[in-house]
Amino acid sequence: MRFVRMILMVVLVITGTSAVLAQDRRPDARLAFSSTSFGLLFGYQWGQGALEFQGQKHPFTVAGIKAATLGITRVDALGQVYRLRELADFPGRYIVVEGGLTVVQGGGNALLRNEKGVMLYLQNVQYGLDLTLGGGGIDIALTEPTATSASTATPTAPAR
Repeated sequence: MRFVRMILMVVLVITGTSAVLAQDRRPDARLAFSSTSFGLLFGYQWGQGALEFQGQKHPFTVAGIKAATLGITRVDALGQVYRLRELADFPGRYIVVEGGLTVVQGGGNALLRNEKGVMLYLQNVQYGLDLTLGGGGIDIALTEPTATSASTATPTAPAR
C-alpha cells in the first residue's frame, strides 16, 4: 500500500510539472469533445469530438475505462494539445490520473499523455453523479468525416 501511494505521488508530481511546462508555450492544436461515462467500481466512457490542427477539423471518438469510480456523468471538454507534430501522433491510448466528486454539476482539469508524447490539457464540465478516486485511460481514434450524400451533391451536366 505504501509503495502504491509513493508511485501515485510521483505520477502526480510529474504530471503537475508537465502541465506547467506545457502551458508555457502555445498549443499545437485544440480539441472539444463530449462523452458519457458510467461506473460501478470500474467504469466505461465513450464519446466523440473534433480536433482542430493546422487549420483543419478532424473528427475523433473516445472510449476508455476508469478504476475506482461510481456513478453516471456526461462530460463536455475543451482542451489544448501539446507536442503534436503530425496528425498520426494524435490517436492512441492516453493515461489519466484523476479524482473528484460530481453532484449534479462539476468541473475540473485533466492532463493526459499518450505513448507518442502528445499531451492533452482538458478543462471539463461534468453533469450527473460521480465519485472517482482512481485513474484509467482513454483511447482516441480518428474517424472519417461524414461523406456528402448524393442528394446534396452539386448536379453536373451530362457529357455530350
